[in-house]
Amino acid sequence: MARHRRLERLTDFQRALKNKYGLGAGEEYKPWLRVQDVKSKGNSGKIQGIKVNREHHTLSENESCLFYLVENCDSVIDIREQFPLLPLDFSIKIAKNLDINHPKVPGSGSYNVMTTDFVLTCTDKNDFWYEAISVKSAQELSIKRTAEKLEIERIWWELLGVNFHIYTMNEISVIQSKNIQWFTSVYRQGRRFKENIEKQAIETLHVGINLIEDICNGFCKNLDVENDEALVLLKHLIAIKKVEVDLSKPIVESGVIDITNILSSIGR
Repeated sequence: MARHRRLERLTDFQRALKNKYGLGAGEEYKPWLRVQDVKSKGNSGKIQGIKVNREHHTLSENESCLFYLVENCDSVIDIREQFPLLPLDFSIKIAKNLDINHPKVPGSGSYNVMTTDFVLTCTDKNDFWYEAISVKSAQELSIKRTAEKLEIERIWWELLGVNFHIYTMNEISVIQSKNIQWFTSVYRQGRRFKENIEKQAIETLHVGINLIEDICNGFCKNLDVENDEALVLLKHLIAIKKVEVDLSKPIVESGVIDITNILSSIGR
């Protein structure tokens, strides 16, 4: 198990950079902060990526929720979490110009390296761009000190020409995120099916409101699979987006899925 790293002094920051924390992209990226490095607020977690084959470190439940949402977006091709605002001198200068106290390491006079929760690489197949996102609860946004640090962060990204967003979870986005977590779980574990099985399964489905139990029973009858395997197959088809469903409705709690589109072509 990876051990806790101390990030309190300039020498610690230099060591982290030497070890490539906060650097790279895709599978090579290493977040500046990991779950084991900080005392997180709420439920932190390590999530195995689908688009990028590495563990992503989220430091709160809200960050985890947003991770599932952005990874499910077709335009997002890379997700870098806990991204450091470096060089440190840059954020210090911004804070001074804003007449705001730059964050310091608790119990120390040393300036701390600020981080942005998520930096996304996006594409529309003709161009690509970056989006920076800070995840905050409504309660956090009411705190003056939080607003000050967000302003430093916003200016930092603005000077780099990158769109900066503050994201607050709401009831619908939480439902959507939980649904995505549910149907992608088997895919993250490496479960896959042959193309002919996918095709046969798709041929049994129809657009509209369906009971999950009925779909699984249909798979068992027509594909000769066990019930547990039938549920895994259904999740798999949704995860690879061969079956599109309404994510705004709680799937697990209701036992119902609203299929909005079925792609007949299996080729990936």
